[in-house]
Amino acid sequence: MFIVNSESQSASLKIPREELNRRRILASARELFIKNGVDNVNMHQIAKTAGVGQASLYRRYSDKGDICQEIAYEEYQPLFDEVQAFLDQPPETAPLDRLYHVIVRYVSFLEAKVPWLCEVSRASTGHRPLQSPLCQWMRNISRNLLNEAVERGDVSGVDIPYTIEALLAVLHNIDYHLQDEGFTSQRVLDGLQRIFIEGLKAHDVNGDGKVALRRRKNESESGKCT
Repeated sequence: MFIVNSESQSASLKIPREELNRRRILASARELFIKNGVDNVNMHQIAKTAGVGQASLYRRYSDKGDICQEIAYEEYQPLFDEVQAFLDQPPETAPLDRLYHVIVRYVSFLEAKVPWLCEVSRASTGHRPLQSPLCQWMRNISRNLLNEAVERGDVSGVDIPYTIEALLAVLHNIDYHLQDEGFTSQRVLDGLQRIFIEGLKAHDVNGDGKVALRRRKNESESGKCT
């Protein structure tokens, strides 16, 4: 005799049908995108796999781009939450080192989801290069940490907005670097650290060593060394 778990049944009954359909649609689309690639999946396939009528599908999503957009948001959220929890802690390292930590998490996150999530992001409704929710989030965090580094005197004479856009241009094409160029994630991270972290730390616009001296002073006060 088949027995239905009363707790599971009760939980299911509390979820509105629209929400259940939404979950089925997104889970089915995600599965199809990973298996076949975004370009090779259509709305009919998504509806069929999800077990919903096409009318129900189109009532919620006007096209595949809308589905991609919602999947991307859901996939990004764990990364956003993890990094925010890290940044909310009392800082134990310098701003540039915290920025590198965020970069490491960003690259590791996308490496595990290449290529399908990059395809989903680019296929999202209204997608513009370097303007995705992920890029906007990374832009804001980078701006805050680099401005903090400037205030501490860790860097000087740096064009912060352009530096951020240069960093994002690299991160935006992480799937190209990993797949097409065959770079390892460690090679990518080493390059990013050399250019955007150590390169900024070493920047001395006046050539008088003041930035380096100020940095050593900050490290001494915090009990940290490099």
